[in-house]
Amino acid sequence: MVRTNRSILEAQYENLTHWANAIGYHIVPILRRCLRFLALPYCYSNINWDICTRSRVGVWLDFLYIFFVLKYYPDNYSPCRLWEKPRSEWKYYYGSNYDPYQRKKLQRVVQPPEYEILFKDKWITDALCQHANIPTPSILGKIKPSEPFQERVDELFNLHQNLSELIIKPVDGKGGGGVVYCQRQDAKIRYLQGQTEIDLKGVLSERNYIVQSFIQQHPAITRISGSTNTVRIVTLLQDNDEVLVIGAYMRFGTGQSKVDNLSQGGLCVPIDPKKGKLRQTGSDRKSRLYFEHPDSKIMFEGVEVPFWENVVDLASDVQRYFECYRLLGMDIAIAEDGPLLIEINSSYDNVDLEQATGPILRSEPVVKAYSQLDLLINRHQRDILDEYGVTQ
Repeated sequence: MVRTNRSILEAQYENLTHWANAIGYHIVPILRRCLRFLALPYCYSNINWDICTRSRVGVWLDFLYIFFVLKYYPDNYSPCRLWEKPRSEWKYYYGSNYDPYQRKKLQRVVQPPEYEILFKDKWITDALCQHANIPTPSILGKIKPSEPFQERVDELFNLHQNLSELIIKPVDGKGGGGVVYCQRQDAKIRYLQGQTEIDLKGVLSERNYIVQSFIQQHPAITRISGSTNTVRIVTLLQDNDEVLVIGAYMRFGTGQSKVDNLSQGGLCVPIDPKKGKLRQTGSDRKSRLYFEHPDSKIMFEGVEVPFWENVVDLASDVQRYFECYRLLGMDIAIAEDGPLLIEINSSYDNVDLEQATGPILRSEPVVKAYSQLDLLINRHQRDILDEYGVTQ
């Protein structure tokens, strides 16, 4: 009798859980949309009014059109310079992966949240990649909470006398935040965080960090920028096991920074995926356009990305290996002897991708793939299928 009662209780619990998840699936996006609406002033505060040619009232009207008609949060308005483009073009922008409608569909089909743990901890990700023989930078050690930064760095430099440069990263960091570059010069060690030199004497770690050797990049990349410059490539594993490249762009650091993230002052430059060459125009987080790197003065257009086919092959191999998570953004550096996987982003920022490469739904293969997986979020996006003669 006890076992029967327990079975009944378990069944009731499973039913309640099922209904709770079903209700949450529909209610949570609505609640998030309400919060996003209240946060619209954030998008307004990010407009670079030095270059925006739209009136302030016009910008607010554009925000409301994007939010209520296209159903995404207009945080891409300034980065993608939408004021320059007619509204008829805006439907080709998918918007941020963090937006409620996008997030709801992506998590249901291609980005199941239960597998995000594989990518949130760099130590775990690296261990999985090593098991699959995926090339990554060497991890030399770890800095644990309450350990002194300077002493640990001294120890690692003493253990690796051949190295003069190290990179310290939070295991759970993103966007280049918390990354510290260490350079040994004679008997001194220089520490750089972003564009700023810092002093780590007496500083204790407050979280877990990994320490890696600094990558010796391909000369064709280093001559443009001395930071660790990476290819951000976004891939989708389709039902036929083919990997579709959604888009790709190169990121370059500026000034004395050793990281290339846009949030840290870096630039993004689109890559022609068929030719493996940089396109003409790059941009930064403040929507400013660049035809050359501001430090090296090297023009972007036509610069060949070394080992491009190997970069695409590596990204495809990683995507197939992590088949449980079918939509990934990867950061790949290009060393002297080939590409290395730097990081896997389970929730990459699609706004950055579309800022660099343009709207992803301008690509017929992408529209068809998103349609097959039911990832399109409004009728305007679904109407794009008619342009390609696809029956809905």
